[in-house]
Amino acid sequence: MARYLCMAIFFLLLAPGRSMAFTAHQVTTEARIAFEQILDLWRAEDLERLYERLDHPAAWGWDYFAERMVYASRVPACCWEKLQDVSVAARDADYVVINAKVGFEVEGVGTRFVTRDFHLRRIDGIWKLPMNDVLTLSKYNFQRIPRKIYQRTP
Repeated sequence: MARYLCMAIFFLLLAPGRSMAFTAHQVTTEARIAFEQILDLWRAEDLERLYERLDHPAAWGWDYFAERMVYASRVPACCWEKLQDVSVAARDADYVVINAKVGFEVEGVGTRFVTRDFHLRRIDGIWKLPMNDVLTLSKYNFQRIPRKIYQRTP
């Protein structure tokens, strides 16, 4: 009898671990896909949709973001150069850290790679990257000719 009781307790303790592992796997997969989508929006210069996928302070509104992005000197690379050596760690159901090597196309230079941690949060069901990460990695420079003048559609 004691033997069956021990086995029952063992399986009860094991079951939540399995469901938590599945949830962590699901969270990391969703976050990685969302991160790739963010890079694709950025590369396509779809600033409207990219802005919706960024976590930004209230003081940094659309105008602040768009003004800097038109002066960006680099965008994410395409295809296999876009994302390499990816590892995703789920901190909880709505927060992950992605360590990745991201390729950026630099005008007149070619592709340059940056390896770093990216902290994504799920806010209202949408995985978001901090706006500061995009602005910093875009290497905006007000002395260069803008990529294009971008007017927000109403």
